Amino acid sequence: MLDLVKKHPLASLLSLVLHLVLIGFFIFSTSFNEPESLIAPPVPIVKATVIDDSKIKAEAEKLKNHEREKQQQEKKRLDDLKNKRLAEEKKLADLKKKQALEQQKLEQQKAEQAASAAKIKKQQAIDEKKKTDAAKQQLIAKEKAAKEKAIKERAAEEKLAKEKAAKEKAVKEKLAKEKAAKEKLVKEKAAKEQAARERALSELAEQEEQEMRAQEAVASYSGLIRQKVERNWLQPPGDIAGLSCTVRVRLIPGGDVIDVQVIKSSGNTYFDRSVELATRKASPLPLPNDPAMFNYFRTLDFYFRPGG
Repeated sequence: MLDLVKKHPLASLLSLVLHLVLIGFFIFSTSFNEPESLIAPPVPIVKATVIDDSKIKAEAEKLKNHEREKQQQEKKRLDDLKNKRLAEEKKLADLKKKQALEQQKLEQQKAEQAASAAKIKKQQAIDEKKKTDAAKQQLIAKEKAAKEKAIKERAAEEKLAKEKAAKEKAVKEKLAKEKAAKEKLVKEKAAKEQAARERALSELAEQEEQEMRAQEAVASYSGLIRQKVERNWLQPPGDIAGLSCTVRVRLIPGGDVIDVQVIKSSGNTYFDRSVELATRKASPLPLPNDPAMFNYFRTLDFYFRPGG
């Protein structure tokens, strides 16, 4: 009976409640049906306990949840046992498969070793035959090579003799050509040196002539330049009697002045300054018409003395 209650707690609880309700119904219905005239014997007072329906439902739900949880645990236990059994079966199957593969591999290795041994034996026989044939061919080749060597040596000796004669002839011809070439070079060198000497003398004479013309031009134009500077010169205040200075002028083609410096001072700053200003004001200065003469006027020094 206790086992039945444990297996079906909800049904047992509902059955108990139903029996209690029926007992109460019979008790109350009997007391109402008895005649009033009869004096009822004293009945023991029974204290009734009111059962809360919500508590019964809560207890029933609790038992139901407990039953569901127990069933789930039992299902999980059975699933775990099943999975464990399947894993063991798979492990055993894998082990058998591995053993079968190893056995197959071992048999394959034995077969390969046997085939390899047979192949090696066959190859050894072939190599031995090749070795014998090679020895024969080597002997034949050696005899043939000896004959060919003797023929080549004779041919080589003949060739060397011809080459030696040809080389001697070539050396003689080369020496003759080199001698002729040297003689030609000597003559050409002498002719070039003579021409160079003549050209140098001509250039020197031309240079000397140009220097002379340049000196004459510088002397001639220096006076013109000094005159133009003096025309543009403004006498500074003070006593300048007997003062003079030397001026260095830098020019560009056309006679334009780009720089003026007093390289030998008069001792009077105002006088020197007035000469510098007059030189700049006189730009462009007079130059020869021949452009080749400009190099002699690129930097020009001239002496300046008023009236002199």
